[in-house]
Amino acid sequence: MNNNKKEIVSGIVLLSVFCFMLLALRIHISGSYNFIFLIWNWFLAVIPLILSLMISSLNNKKSINVLSFIILGIVWLLFFPNAPYLITDIMHLKERAIIPMWYDTLMLFSFAFTGLISGMVSLFYVHQHFIKYCGNKLSWFFICIVSILSSYGIYLGRFLRWNSWDILTNTGLLFNDVFLNLFRAKAILVTAVFTSFMIASYFILYVLLNKKESIKF
Repeated sequence: MNNNKKEIVSGIVLLSVFCFMLLALRIHISGSYNFIFLIWNWFLAVIPLILSLMISSLNNKKSINVLSFIILGIVWLLFFPNAPYLITDIMHLKERAIIPMWYDTLMLFSFAFTGLISGMVSLFYVHQHFIKYCGNKLSWFFICIVSILSSYGIYLGRFLRWNSWDILTNTGLLFNDVFLNLFRAKAILVTAVFTSFMIASYFILYVLLNKKESIKF
């Protein structure tokens, strides 16, 4: 792992620690475990980052690593929606008797931001590896496809309550729901909005990471 990756991963680790501290303090003060699910959602959100680091370490000159890239890439794509999915947890925000709303707002935003950054960074590493095989122009088509698929995945997860592993455990029912809801107005709207948001977010991160080495202090 090069220095740039170490710095980025370290930043995500610090963000994660901050999230856990906020959650732990909330549990201590309120005595309630209402938001304990955020830990599981965070864990699912960092899986794509771990997979992307594995992908970026592959040597693209070896044919066996092309197969590894395809396999890891498919698994990465299945788990990738879990990262931006954390944004939707903000819907749990509401007035509560003990904990002020500003605190819950910061906590939920921190988890959402950590998930988003983790996902976009993982997309960047996969994107960079994809460029080695298909070139820069085609790779942006890949970004658009990933954004659309993952946005629809967010819809399936948040509103239909499907999980990434259901493709193995409940394959038939999952695909039935996928096709039944594909052209519903709500599904199209959610997918379109999240796709636009993810492409815009990724483009900003892409520019920043590519310009990082040229910034002089």
